[in-house]
Amino acid sequence: MINNAYREVAVQTASQIKLVIMLYEGAIRFLRESVSAIQSKDLDRKRQTIDRAVAIVQHLQETLDVDRGGQVAADLNRLYTYITSRILDGSGKLDIASLEEAIKLLSTLLAGWEQAAEKEQERPVSANLVVQRTGTGGFAVHA
Repeated sequence: MINNAYREVAVQTASQIKLVIMLYEGAIRFLRESVSAIQSKDLDRKRQTIDRAVAIVQHLQETLDVDRGGQVAADLNRLYTYITSRILDGSGKLDIASLEEAIKLLSTLLAGWEQAAEKEQERPVSANLVVQRTGTGGFAVHA
């Protein structure tokens, strides 16, 4: 119960980059649990963890901003499709190698997002930056 509350607060207060990092970490964690479940022949747990990993990868894919992301977004879209196919193939055939390939690809992408988060933290905040609460309960940033 406390863990869920902590996780909810962490998600609500995280930057966009941190949210993406959390999604990658979750997908990788669920795939590792899937590998463990296959090794221990716990097919119910394997199904649950595969379902969660696929849901995360599909969410990442569905939220790509192709208009603003251009070629990078298009490349990520193809990569997410490939990762999903490796996960489903590994799940169906109980093939750990396919799942490990998906883990490796997601880990590589995660490292890139972690570097982006580090760079985001290093940027100084402009003194001219003003944050205002909007009528919808959100915040508007004005320079």
